[in-house]
Amino acid sequence: MSDETRDDTGEPKGQRPGPARPGLSDVAARAGVGIATVDRVLNERGNVSPATARKVIEAARDLGLPRILPRPYRRGVRIGVVMARRETPFAERVSAAFLRVGATLDRSVIIQRSFVDETRPREVAEHLASTKADALIIYGQEQLAIIDAVRALTARGIPVVTMISDIPTSPRLAYVGIDHYSAGRTAAFFMARMARRSGPVLVLCHSYDYRAHAERVSGFTDGLRDHAPEMTILDVIEGHDRQDESEALVLDRIGGAPEEIVGIYNTGGANRAVDKAIGQVAWQQRPVFIGHELSIHTARMLSTGVMTLAIDQNPEEQARRAVDVLLRRFGHSDTPPEANDVAFTIFGPENIPPAEESTETGLFLPGKPGEGSTSVP
Repeated sequence: MSDETRDDTGEPKGQRPGPARPGLSDVAARAGVGIATVDRVLNERGNVSPATARKVIEAARDLGLPRILPRPYRRGVRIGVVMARRETPFAERVSAAFLRVGATLDRSVIIQRSFVDETRPREVAEHLASTKADALIIYGQEQLAIIDAVRALTARGIPVVTMISDIPTSPRLAYVGIDHYSAGRTAAFFMARMARRSGPVLVLCHSYDYRAHAERVSGFTDGLRDHAPEMTILDVIEGHDRQDESEALVLDRIGGAPEEIVGIYNTGGANRAVDKAIGQVAWQQRPVFIGHELSIHTARMLSTGVMTLAIDQNPEEQARRAVDVLLRRFGHSDTPPEANDVAFTIFGPENIPPAEESTETGLFLPGKPGEGSTSVP
């Protein structure tokens, strides 16, 4: 394309709707280079060092001219993904999501997954600090050791994106995930509408050390107070997603309740524990059971009527958007940024989608939202 067909922003003439954008001279001033250098970089004319090209691209992006880094100036990017225990169905599903995303990228971008014991925050922090990656995507507890590790990584120029559960008290680059408070309120709304009578409700969560679970519990508590003030929360149990421990705790609270409970809300992954506990009680009226995430286990519970609803946080979409945030950060993408808030999806017995299954891990990869499901932004 000739110079005559481009304007001062480096874009084709006649294709610049809306208010005027900064020009080449603005980019040059910000990058500390000449206008001719900016022109050579943005229009891919060559003869510019990779370091200078990156300065120009960053300046253009800072001024609101999103640009993909021209291929000759791109460097390889290694994105580390640090996840919780691999043996859980949800962790397997997240892992599979990143495999799928990685298969769509060119060879200059490498996604490297690692699994840690999230119950040991200091070890997790040491794992983060030892990374050789250019950027990290993490799912972790909001513990001081992890916050400090993210702060140190950021100071080293290694951007960190949180997903699934945010750590806003750290200097992370971005959070990609659902609104967990809204998910909790949504669970409360359906609990209030679907319980056959007023009475006590039991809440099971993973751990308050995860902001996601704290926000779900908070949303459920506020939502139940607003939608069904006559219903009470019997107890909030931290089961740490350990199936046997959670089952015993749930059975103990059910047996000690002053009257038969009318509902159970599980914010975490110990849905099989709730299933087993429910199966050991001679109910006059079976409680409403609302949980999170779609797996072969929750799909079975939904189809048999043990579970009433499952609120799925769409980790596949979270993985894609988290990677996109970092691709834009490193100049490998010029696609318009998407909202980092991912819609959650509500599944019931009538809209369980077809899926790829693994009976060994409980892996369940549901169809896209919209295929018989309800998405809530």
